[in-house]
Amino acid sequence: MVRHPWDVQAPDAPVRLFCLPWAGGSAAGYQRTWPGALAPEVDVRALELPGRGIETSEPLIRRVDPLLDFLMARIVPLLDRPYAFFGHSMGALLSLELTRRLVAEGHPEPVRMFQSGSGIPGRSHRTGGRPLHELPENEFREWLRKTGGTPATVFRNPEILDHLSPLLRADFELCDVYRERPGPQVSCPVTALGGDADPYVPVDALSEWAEITTGDCELMVLSGAHFAFQEHLDRVHSYVAAALETAMAHPAH
Repeated sequence: MVRHPWDVQAPDAPVRLFCLPWAGGSAAGYQRTWPGALAPEVDVRALELPGRGIETSEPLIRRVDPLLDFLMARIVPLLDRPYAFFGHSMGALLSLELTRRLVAEGHPEPVRMFQSGSGIPGRSHRTGGRPLHELPENEFREWLRKTGGTPATVFRNPEILDHLSPLLRADFELCDVYRERPGPQVSCPVTALGGDADPYVPVDALSEWAEITTGDCELMVLSGAHFAFQEHLDRVHSYVAAALETAMAHPAH
């Protein structure tokens, strides 16, 4: 049984980990496995995006700034302890911009950022072709099939795919129109992780994350494609737990 995304599984944990979904993803993508793997030392909060899960009634958002407003309203009340971000793909974009927004509004930095399946957001590594959200439906679905991350059962159920397509297009539009933004560096350590066979984010792009921090930037290269982290969850969970334990034992600020 998938627990409610806001269920508290580690109320006494010294650190809270906010997990941000990829384009078309939802809190359920983390909630099935992450809280149980990291409790009781880490309180995992899988953030839900508009138009899905517990936020189904909220309209889809196609630009980053209003989505940041939406997420800030849900994160700020939970900043009662040190926190970290884990974001995959679009989630890495949101993690970066949320960190900048939080710091600008006087909140502490995260103790660590885990950025998966992404180089610096807006610095596109996808070459040629139309923006994803503008692809004809048949091309769009074929791209989804090749990318991975969407269960095969979805493609066998036209009704589910018809429901998901507008949501996916909204998320891809947000990513397609976003452009790299200059901003002050953070001081927290960053981990950039990705697959060695990711056709969209080459391994070299992962090292770009060193540019956004004055702290350490570690690379974690996994075997696999764009969703490699899902194929190595035990290893990723162990790494995240150890990194957060270190962050709490030796705070940078």
